[in-house]
Amino acid sequence: MKNILIIDTKAGNLFSLQAAIERLGHSVKILQQPDNASYDGIVIPGQGRFGTVLKNIRENKWFSYIEKELEKSTPILGICVGMQIFFEGSDEDPNVAGLNWFKGCVRALDFPKKPMVGWAKLKSKIWNDKVVYFVNSYAVKHSEICIAETSYGEIFCAAVRKGSFVGVQFHPEKSGKVGSELIDQVLTGGLREIV
Repeated sequence: MKNILIIDTKAGNLFSLQAAIERLGHSVKILQQPDNASYDGIVIPGQGRFGTVLKNIRENKWFSYIEKELEKSTPILGICVGMQIFFEGSDEDPNVAGLNWFKGCVRALDFPKKPMVGWAKLKSKIWNDKVVYFVNSYAVKHSEICIAETSYGEIFCAAVRKGSFVGVQFHPEKSGKVGSELIDQVLTGGLREIV
């Protein structure tokens, strides 16, 4: 059993994410600000605006906390906007700078219908042909740290990885058994053995 922290960014359904992680046998704590406890893995959820999530991350002192945890190689999973904030910026809030840890910007995509809501197949060395659930109008089109792509009107990056950080554009907590396996793989450090 792992002790998992979910960062409350005021965006997304924290309780469906909590339930998904607890079903895997892990304990979960949801915090609005960092505490002094040690965690085996961290999740940054997201269903909300790029600028709003960044504001909450900065105001609640998560920026330096996440940086320290990455230095310690703590597994961190960023979901949807929780992944996007680590890039340089986003078309959703053009005047807001991202955390700029990864090169590239989040773009409004040329979808057949906006937002993209539903299931799509991944093209990936590690998760090839896995079908997962998306809810998004924005995504990173290309990234040097991309580990999975999908297509909906155009090809875009569905997952990235750098060090102990894994970011996914889709929602693993809404992706059934496949999503649960992916969450477990990331938070227990299993992905490091593969990628």
